[in-house]
Amino acid sequence: MNSAIDPVDLLIVEDDAGLRETLQLEFQDRGYRVWQAASLEATQGLLEAGMVPRFAVVDLRVGVDDGVEIVQVLLQGAPEVRAVILTGYGSLSTAVTAVKRGAVNYLAKPVSIQRLERALWTDDPDPQEVAVPESRESLALHEREYVEYVLLQCDGNISQAARWLGIHRQSLQRKLRKFRPG
Repeated sequence: MNSAIDPVDLLIVEDDAGLRETLQLEFQDRGYRVWQAASLEATQGLLEAGMVPRFAVVDLRVGVDDGVEIVQVLLQGAPEVRAVILTGYGSLSTAVTAVKRGAVNYLAKPVSIQRLERALWTDDPDPQEVAVPESRESLALHEREYVEYVLLQCDGNISQAARWLGIHRQSLQRKLRKFRPG
């Protein structure tokens, strides 16, 4: 899909160094000029240094950073960027939130490089590519997704999210610590 004449700038924002390197090599083989970031702060640094990507592949969770927030920062610095969110924790609510806040597509890991590249270039998401779980999942997973959705709606404000959820702020903070991968 990429023109071999002019390399297209692509930013990969992923905290998993192995996946980041693999994606970089795959996209470089396809003729892209690839930049990497492992955090929101690194992404902001690249933008401040003048990097203006045409495309971005952003993990939903980049360490402690929120991938949707990273997409919003990218759009502020590079309004034409087409960003795809990748996630290992797909849900319809996070897909809707990601697209509403600027992502052009939302894909579940693992994903083939062909599907990922197509998602960067096409306007309409393939409904089969939206990460909707097929198997049974635990209540805890759905609770986590809902809490993350509420936090996104509250722009990360813990007190406001706790009021929305009808729980004490400290209870929400305990839940969030429990949710952290680690």
